[in-house]
Amino acid sequence: MAIVNIREVNFIKLKSLKKEYLKEFCEKFSIAISSNIAGTIEKILEDFDSGRIKTSDINDFIKSKYQNLRSEEIIKTGATHKAILSELNKIDVRTWGMVQGAVDAHIQSNYVRKFFRFEDVISAIRGGLYQTIESYTLSTWYNHWSTVFLEDLINENKNVVPIIKKVKGVDIIWNEQPLDIKVTNLPREWFKNGLTFEDALSDPKKVCKYMYQLQGAQRFGSENRLFIVIFDRNKPEESWKIKRDYNLIKSKINDFFDQAVQLDAINFSFGRNQYLAHSKVMFIVK
Repeated sequence: MAIVNIREVNFIKLKSLKKEYLKEFCEKFSIAISSNIAGTIEKILEDFDSGRIKTSDINDFIKSKYQNLRSEEIIKTGATHKAILSELNKIDVRTWGMVQGAVDAHIQSNYVRKFFRFEDVISAIRGGLYQTIESYTLSTWYNHWSTVFLEDLINENKNVVPIIKKVKGVDIIWNEQPLDIKVTNLPREWFKNGLTFEDALSDPKKVCKYMYQLQGAQRFGSENRLFIVIFDRNKPEESWKIKRDYNLIKSKINDFFDQAVQLDAINFSFGRNQYLAHSKVMFIVK
């Protein structure tokens, strides 16, 4: 994805707002409301083009709306940062049980198609599937809620505009550029190719290229991305625990997102095609 201009970025921001929020914005700035969302967004952008409204007006409105929605969610669920961390710390051992996204294939291969006798499949389910499903569910639960508070901390930064309603390939706007966030570890191929973690720190553009080229075909994308790489130098196998280290994560987020930097251009190949994306890597290292 190419670097986009400010009008295109503002379009993405407005696209992330529900119809009722767009109406609220228009009423605040005395902008005519169209009969459909696309028309309303265009009217807002026309006022942006004429100078009647500024990018800061859009940003401030969205940030305020995000904070209100987050406060309402906390009141409803009790999911404060402190509460989320308290729950995450109840996980002692992280075992996937199976590859993420392969639940149905696992059940089909190891249970449905393997046994034709009712008693055998019941015995197999009770002997292993329950535990496998529990491990998988807890691991994905851990990843989800650790990402919730991490992205919440990111959205609080002055250089970030939240995306309220999901826009494909965009999680945040940082320094007026759209980014898809991927919280991840260095791929195994990185180390198999004789590279070290120190190599990653010294060549983040190479890390980005690896990440883009090693995507799965079903989830392929060339969106502009922020890769958040988690790593424990002393115990790499326990890097997952860093995701609940609130003070470390908050400190790293503040240091990283306070930067007014441009994204790096990443040329990469996938299949038989060549792509251009713009990206950055944020390292959270213990």
